[in-house]
Amino acid sequence: MDSLNLLIVEDDRDLRALLADASVARGYRTRAVATLAEAREAIGSATFDLAVIDLALENDTGLDALRAIKKDAVDTEIVVVSGTTSLAPAIASFELKAFAFLSKPFDFDQLFSTLDRAIEHRSIVLANRRLMWEQRLINDVGDELRHLLAPSQLVERVLGRLMQGLNIDASTARLLDPDTGEYDMRVFHARDPVRRGWSDSIVPRPSDRVLATRLPHIIDDLHVGLDADARVLQPMRAALSVPMFAGDDLIGVLTVASPEVGRFTRADQHVLCIIANQVAVGVQNARLHAFVRAGKQEWEATFDAIGDAIAVFDREGKLLRGNAALAAYMKRPVTSLRGLTCDEVGLCGGPFPACAVGHAAGTSCTQEEVTRPGDRIYSVTTCPVHAAGDGAAIVQIAKNVTLVIQNARRMRQMSDELAAANSRLVATVDRLKATQAQLLQAEKLSAIGQLVAGVAHELNNPLTSVIGYAQLLQEELREASETGTTRPTPQLTNDLRRIAEESERAAKIVRNLLAFARRQSAARAEQDVADVMNRVLALRAYEFRLNAIELETAFEPGLPPVLGDVGQLQQALLNLLLNAEQAMRGRTVRRIHVGARHVPECDAVELFIEDSGHGIPDENLRRIFDPFFTTREVGEGTGLGLSICYGIVRDHGGQISVESRVGQGTTFKMLLPACTSATDAPLRTLVAHRDSTERDYVAAALTGWGHSVVAAESADDARARLEAGGLDVAFVDNAFIAADVPAWHTALAAHGGRAALILMTEVAEGAGVAPPFELSALKTALRDVSKEYA
Repeated sequence: MDSLNLLIVEDDRDLRALLADASVARGYRTRAVATLAEAREAIGSATFDLAVIDLALENDTGLDALRAIKKDAVDTEIVVVSGTTSLAPAIASFELKAFAFLSKPFDFDQLFSTLDRAIEHRSIVLANRRLMWEQRLINDVGDELRHLLAPSQLVERVLGRLMQGLNIDASTARLLDPDTGEYDMRVFHARDPVRRGWSDSIVPRPSDRVLATRLPHIIDDLHVGLDADARVLQPMRAALSVPMFAGDDLIGVLTVASPEVGRFTRADQHVLCIIANQVAVGVQNARLHAFVRAGKQEWEATFDAIGDAIAVFDREGKLLRGNAALAAYMKRPVTSLRGLTCDEVGLCGGPFPACAVGHAAGTSCTQEEVTRPGDRIYSVTTCPVHAAGDGAAIVQIAKNVTLVIQNARRMRQMSDELAAANSRLVATVDRLKATQAQLLQAEKLSAIGQLVAGVAHELNNPLTSVIGYAQLLQEELREASETGTTRPTPQLTNDLRRIAEESERAAKIVRNLLAFARRQSAARAEQDVADVMNRVLALRAYEFRLNAIELETAFEPGLPPVLGDVGQLQQALLNLLLNAEQAMRGRTVRRIHVGARHVPECDAVELFIEDSGHGIPDENLRRIFDPFFTTREVGEGTGLGLSICYGIVRDHGGQISVESRVGQGTTFKMLLPACTSATDAPLRTLVAHRDSTERDYVAAALTGWGHSVVAAESADDARARLEAGGLDVAFVDNAFIAADVPAWHTALAAHGGRAALILMTEVAEGAGVAPPFELSALKTALRDVSKEYA
């Protein structure tokens, strides 16, 4: 037990000395005085737990000393001693709150026994007072916790109560931020002078230790370990920090501080822990209330935001809740909906209980269409609500499907119309195909018309020789029958040979013309491009001579063949030659340079026709292959020649391009895949693309190189062909794969993943190719993924 302070007021010097010695011997811190003035001075300078007062002082009464002590130190327990036997002084002493009255002479053991009981009484009184104070403080804090405020506001009000109840100068709280998981939400409460000087960053914060240990922490002196400058900046000396628990969750730390060293005790810690836990529960409740309130508001907003009318009924068909859409349907405020019957709502299809709400009360969901005035049609779904705590038993959702049904009717009508239009389009496509074939043949016949004059002159020369030699032989034979003499046989044989040669020359001209004019079959064969070009040049040889056109040829020796339709190739080349001839009208220098070469980069044969004509302006160059585009005078051309050339070359898997400079001439180049089946092992390829034009072109190019090709117009068809196996390379539209990547993984993994994949994308990347799918890009892609091209 700590030493107790004892004040002795006794005017008898010897007795005063004996009492002082005896009390010191028993562990008291004793001060002995003789007069009332000395007693008052002692009370003003120290706090005493006990006092022994003699009623009979020399110049004063002991009752005055008793009054003075009780006035300034109400908790001091007083034992009165007196040499009188009268009861009046004893009664007066007890009225002034004296603990005991002893008569002189007294035994020291009796005195100190009485003092022990006085100390026990004082402890009980102080404990009770502390308990009442704590209870009052806790109740005050509880009053604040009943306010459903934001956590920071709630804690700030509690801190204010603590400062009043504990008579302290500063209080703080660190709260857990549920969003960040950090204890970074701070609340600070202090008087203004202390607020300006307080800084918990000067010393290690007591709250940090509490967060680390989850235990309360008392600091008797914050100045310990600080230098002089830091002490000046730190106005607080003592601090007490306690954890704030809500169950097992640590949601913060509560800290109080005082400028008095050693201000806080274990009792303070105990009461602050109780309050801290109360505050923690209050903060959690405030947060939970805010969460529930926000959830309720969000639910109500969502409920009202739903465009379909929603009604919640009890089992008696009474409306409990309805959303804004239902209020709009009923044309009344939302607040007036509660209590309406399902009959009044009118979405049940009959009177209660023989209606959808009545049926749904004990069964599963029902759905029906209800027609309301104004031809409004609603799809009404009515379902039971199980285990609802607020009496809700049935929920009804009404969706206005008037527009949906009307649109469905219109869609059916449009579908019928589209089916009829599709039939007409199919018929139109068939007619267009027939017309295309007719146009192709008509363009061919138009070219033949331009050939006729030249061919006629070409036929005149050999036919004139045939007729001349034949007439000569006829006349000679007639004379021989009269005279019996003829020329020698070698001379006759020479004339007959000349007739045969000129006849063969005329026949060849006719055969070339017929080969060009006749309708060709779809079958294609390997063609010698140099031979095809020479045959076309032979058809225009007379016109070249007549128009003084100089012809230059440059055919690279050993050209590989190309796979093609000879008639279509002849038509394309003839159209280009006719264009070249017309482009040189009025030109002083008329020269046509034709030739062919092998291009290894794309394994193709390039044919070119270069003229020295007037050239093509840039604005026309971009449209040169457009159907019906022509710069000729009316009646001189249809504008189909070059577009037909473009189509023929694309059908053969090739490319056609043009280069021109105004005033200098034009060069057309045809690039056709070289047929390499004789030297390279053909690949089994798949071409899958949603665009038939691109698909057919790539397939034709691969076929031209001698590979076998299968085409697929849909993703399902392509995957089916891959899974069937037997393919080496697959050219696949990236859009097909992106639509269902897992299915393509499965398809490509079939048969050990033997088929190499080449993506056909909008932008070339990786091993993919992109429009316009040039032959060089296709060939490079094949070389990159195919073992045959390693």
